[in-house]
Amino acid sequence: MSRLPGPVLRHLAAVRAMLVFTVICGIAYPLVMTGIGQAAFKTQADGSLITNSKGQVIGSKLLCQTFVAPSAADNALNKKDDVTGYADPINKYFQPRPTFSSDSSLGEYTIQLGNGCNYAASGSNNLGANSANLATLIGAMRTNMAAFDSVNGYTVAPSQIATDAVTESGSDEEPYITPQNADQQAARIAATRGISVTDVQALISANTSGRPIGILGEPAVNTTTLNIALDQKYPSSDTSTTEFATGATS
Repeated sequence: MSRLPGPVLRHLAAVRAMLVFTVICGIAYPLVMTGIGQAAFKTQADGSLITNSKGQVIGSKLLCQTFVAPSAADNALNKKDDVTGYADPINKYFQPRPTFSSDSSLGEYTIQLGNGCNYAASGSNNLGANSANLATLIGAMRTNMAAFDSVNGYTVAPSQIATDAVTESGSDEEPYITPQNADQQAARIAATRGISVTDVQALISANTSGRPIGILGEPAVNTTTLNIALDQKYPSSDTSTTEFATGATS
């Protein structure tokens, strides 16, 4: 028969249970799951990293990259209010989904492509469907993308622009776009790089993923891997950009 008081025994039992479950759930389980991940899904467990021919990490299949250059608006605002992020897209690259970021000098959100894929500040603007600011931004992006993707012999009207080309993803780090969005950009890519639309479409197909297990989600095109494949197979020295309106109303 124990000589220890009941409350002490109960506390000792709780401490023993805590130690046991700490070992099981805090040490053993993570080690087992890490081992399974490394053995069966090493690439995914390590972050789906992309390396170049020298073995250097140049990106991740799970994260977007920006393919833009600083714009005149960016330079002007840097002098005025230390605001950064305004940029114009580089013509020879597929563009991921846009970024609408806050401009403190305006007190509202504007189109700031250079702030996209900011891994230190994941998140969307969360503007609602009744936001006049959001309606302005989407309208401006439709006009921007229509002008951006229209080249000789191929014209895109603002009303034809894919929805994901004018709206943010929930994280602002999404590398995927819809096949419709990619197809609308194909003619511009071909014209800029001096290749055929068929060549571009072949790379789009090679970088398109289907529905997981055949029923989940939608087909999607990975702009990060697609742009890397473009540079590898059809390198181009073209550095031209297209000026984008910021959507600012004040």
